[in-house]
Amino acid sequence: MHVKKHHSWKLSYKDAAALQSKLAKKIILYDDFDVVKKIAGVDVKYIKNSNLIMCAVLVFSFPDLALIEVKTCKSMAVFPYIPGLLAFREGPIIEKCFKKIKNIPDLIIFDGHGYAHPRRLGIASHMGILLNLPAIGCAKKKLCGDYENNLKYRGEYSFLKENNEIIGAALVVKDNVKPAFVSQGNKISLDSAIKFILKVSKFKIPEPVRLAHNYLEEILNDKLSRFEWLLFRSEYRKTKDLENKLSKIAEADFIYSNNFVLD
Repeated sequence: MHVKKHHSWKLSYKDAAALQSKLAKKIILYDDFDVVKKIAGVDVKYIKNSNLIMCAVLVFSFPDLALIEVKTCKSMAVFPYIPGLLAFREGPIIEKCFKKIKNIPDLIIFDGHGYAHPRRLGIASHMGILLNLPAIGCAKKKLCGDYENNLKYRGEYSFLKENNEIIGAALVVKDNVKPAFVSQGNKISLDSAIKFILKVSKFKIPEPVRLAHNYLEEILNDKLSRFEWLLFRSEYRKTKDLENKLSKIAEADFIYSNNFVLD
């Protein structure tokens, strides 16, 4: 699929946070889609003891969740892991993967937050805007906000609120299991986001995302050829020095930025 040119991913921590606040104004928080026939699940996995990452995008038919297309990418994560700035670490490889997709999904589910974010732009919202597609964030842990923690049975939910604003929902998708945190990514209402997550979830993690995760596990554990691995490691060695330099520069920029609060 075609992805329009947009901002650079190579930003300082301060500029990245400022960009989030700017992009958050572009989120569409109502249903802006027709019939959903294809749903995509996205997952990113980190290679142990390195900054190597892999991404899988799986596209399914809806509502039967028959697999239509799979695309994977391998890359390096130069931007460090910072809560609230996940899109700048995982966004580049997700974008790269979607550029390979032929069956454009009507809805994307991300393993992360959307509107339920300190600056109202989690990875689901960020990528939903850049890809110009409806998106939902479904995370295992909350990043901000409060909710009534008396939920027990599938389908029960409590609005996630911050400063009296509804930013998402804590949703039980399986009896007696801790809730998942659902929020709008882009072009969808919270009510619809909750309904879609319930329709595609057997466990706490929605099936499209869970299957994308499992696919990456299979590749890493069984199917990643020795040639691919050696090539991947070679790429890592060549760029390791540059990566370390960029990380130090970014860290220094963060430390000396005045009045900058991540959360």
